[in-house]
Amino acid sequence: MIGLQTVYRYLKRGFDVLVSPLRPDESITQFTLSVPEAQTTTVDSVQGIHNRPPVVVACRECNESIVQHQALDRIDCGNCWQDYPADDVGDLEVLGMVCPRCEADMQHGRRHPEVFDVPEWATCPDCQYHWDLAHWF
Repeated sequence: MIGLQTVYRYLKRGFDVLVSPLRPDESITQFTLSVPEAQTTTVDSVQGIHNRPPVVVACRECNESIVQHQALDRIDCGNCWQDYPADDVGDLEVLGMVCPRCEADMQHGRRHPEVFDVPEWATCPDCQYHWDLAHWF
């Protein structure tokens, strides 16, 4: 006849086999899943207009590249001294976005071009940093 200790060991071993895939991996740090619609994984993800990465736009007067570091900063051209309000980003040609973590060029785009005239998302191909304007769920 099998003793209670043996039954307990078998039950515990079976339970550990079932539960071990569900336990967190302590070796992974700062890993989060992005939104389900994006279906990607990112190392770091932020949302909102105040967290937007720097945007590079073209000046309407001289076609010089201008970096708008913060979303609410005025857009000042250092070449021709043209000055644009912060919300003119949508009216200017967006040349790119710069990753705030590694300063690489980010992939960016708009999901709702009929609603927004500014980029709604950006992802860094080098360090996987991701920014989203907003999520609608």
